[in-house]
Amino acid sequence: MKYAITFAAVLFSSICPATNATDPPSFKSQLFEKGTLVYSDDFDGEYNKERWGALKKDRQIKDGKLVVTAQFKSKEEAMKALKRDHHLGLEPVVHLNRIPEAFVCHLRYKFETEKLTPGRPVLQIGHHMVVFNYLEGGGHRIKLPDGPAFTEPESGMKLSEWIELVIEYKKGELAIGVNGYSKTYNHEAVTIINEKDKLGPRFTFKGGPNCQIVFDSVRLWKAD
Repeated sequence: MKYAITFAAVLFSSICPATNATDPPSFKSQLFEKGTLVYSDDFDGEYNKERWGALKKDRQIKDGKLVVTAQFKSKEEAMKALKRDHHLGLEPVVHLNRIPEAFVCHLRYKFETEKLTPGRPVLQIGHHMVVFNYLEGGGHRIKLPDGPAFTEPESGMKLSEWIELVIEYKKGELAIGVNGYSKTYNHEAVTIINEKDKLGPRFTFKGGPNCQIVFDSVRLWKAD
């Protein structure tokens, strides 16, 4: 298989400039010329169940943030409430739904936790598809579904610190910017389509034990 990677060091402010509350966010992209804004949220209004799923006790909007926590504190509590021994809600999990087939997304969020655990915290771009997670000591890792992985220590991404994330996607091409450090991946394995996921395409955030996920803003464009 052949693939290509391009690099561009850009300031996040140049791709996601500040706007007045009454102005729509500006569309800027490395991969696309035009885009239609389909979702924008600063979490200063009502919870959007269309994008984030049903409102449960594990999530709340507070002080202009969407905060997601574990549903239960112990296995025993979860099993008693759920009447099962799996998918017990012992870590924060949330989905950002209805992702377009080609898109640009700007997210500002963080995983608040003290340490990495196996496979956690993680963002799945496409449910169980492209894996985006932390490197020990700082930076991030991209793992393509049935494809190669790329380590990017230069981004300096760390637990409990805000992530200014820009994702641009079309099948076969993916650009990811983290706190101003950006790379583009061209590979046949680049896809967010999971044929087994009847609710996708979507993003899946999983925090792991003793973690909460905090979202500050999201902008999502359908790329034209």
